[in-house]
Amino acid sequence: MNPSHSPGASSPGPPHRHKGTSKPLAVPLGKVAVAIVEDDERFRFYLQEILGQSRKFKCVGSYSSGEEALIGIPQSGAQVVVMDVKLPGMSGTESTRRLKSLLPHLTIVMITGLDDPRTIDLARECGADQFLPKPFTPKQLLVTLSFCIPRPKVHALTHQSSGEVGRREGLRRPPLTQRENEFMKYLAEGIPYKQIAPRMGVGYWRVHKLQRQVFKKLGAHSGIEAVRRWRQNH
Repeated sequence: MNPSHSPGASSPGPPHRHKGTSKPLAVPLGKVAVAIVEDDERFRFYLQEILGQSRKFKCVGSYSSGEEALIGIPQSGAQVVVMDVKLPGMSGTESTRRLKSLLPHLTIVMITGLDDPRTIDLARECGADQFLPKPFTPKQLLVTLSFCIPRPKVHALTHQSSGEVGRREGLRRPPLTQRENEFMKYLAEGIPYKQIAPRMGVGYWRVHKLQRQVFKKLGAHSGIEAVRRWRQNH
């Protein structure tokens, strides 16, 4: 859908849309293959331009609907998909659910002009891996995509560490980690989530994960309550 941040007027003609029957595009060694699913033609081309200027990523498919994406992406060789939430016909969340069923290892970043908790929850429930609210800058997109590059060792260590914390703490609420305290510092200053993410050097989705973790540890149900309880110990 139309974002408030639109691409520059100097953009060339309409993008080439890779159909499901087309052969996968060759991806230079070391680049991550990315497919785009976005119904707004101008914004879809804007995303292609960003990827085209990147050293890490290569656009291997561009689709205007979920139906097209379900046909084309399995044949495109895409490793990551940038998926708009609101699409004509099949929604972005349903498209994500079906793609994840077909390709479990596919990484999907959902983009939307809505960043309310319900939209974020729907994106998470359908299997999306990252969430990026519009409008966003080229740098914000590339940083988010960078978090999608597989890092199995990091994930394994994180999972193990979380399990150990859970066993040690038992039924007690564990203390906030350094990262969680950093998040709370920004929240207490009234900084919006979209601005907290780049300051912490993490994706937007990670910030919301931190929020849920912190609220649970503090026993808080709102940002105001979380800040109040956090300040009692600082």
